[in-house]
Amino acid sequence: MKIITLICALALGTIVSGQIQKTKIVLIGTIHFENPHTDQFELETDNFLSAKRQNELEDLTNRLSRTKASKVMIERSIDKQQSTDSLYSLYVKDRYKIPVSEREQIGFRLARKLKLNRVNCVDKFYGMTRDSLMAATAKENNQLYLLNDLQVHAKAMIKDFDDKLKNGTITEVLQYINRPEELKRNLSIYLKYIAKVGAGKNFVGAESVSEWYLRNLAIYSNIINQVEPSDKYVILIFGQGHIPILKHLLENNDNFEVVELKNVLQ
Repeated sequence: MKIITLICALALGTIVSGQIQKTKIVLIGTIHFENPHTDQFELETDNFLSAKRQNELEDLTNRLSRTKASKVMIERSIDKQQSTDSLYSLYVKDRYKIPVSEREQIGFRLARKLKLNRVNCVDKFYGMTRDSLMAATAKENNQLYLLNDLQVHAKAMIKDFDDKLKNGTITEVLQYINRPEELKRNLSIYLKYIAKVGAGKNFVGAESVSEWYLRNLAIYSNIINQVEPSDKYVILIFGQGHIPILKHLLENNDNFEVVELKNVLQ
């Protein structure tokens, strides 16, 4: 009984002293390399298989590998884990040429350098089902200006990202789009424009935003479900638009310490 009491006392002392082991997690908001055409606003395509970009990807993943992360998580549906495991296994054996996708070009490449057994799939897709109703509601309520302003805002943001990509390295682009002001800029599309459509009546805008939050909450639940107590460091690679919400959720979970990307890439 004295041994059990001692163990309990030591555990309690660790908790009280605030020494609970937190998992560090770095959230990498990316551009989509292959333009999957699932987003309303997309970057122009670039040749990520060129020697220049391949060298940049090597540099990026070399820097990220210094974290010695025990998990790399990517934007791929959780129900595709088995097929992803098979492809990653072939890639490690040099029997699979990775396609033009940040999931493989960054995720697979990094996991291989970290000597991981797998790349974790944590996405959950919920379609944005209210687009047509939102346009009709905006017209009915003299709110078409919101959708017009949204278009201007989004196109300016995408052009900015395109310009950064044309004139900088992949690492420089990722550093830029993961700055707090750029994350806020993306999230404001939902909170400043979409949420207001139909407010006070059918709330179709708010419901559309709730679908985006629901998807990110599902992703968050997959993340925390797959992180184990032994994981000291995790890297998440996702489209930049997801990062503001995921960052908020993880920052408010005291099992995690969110690490700024700029500090990792120094």
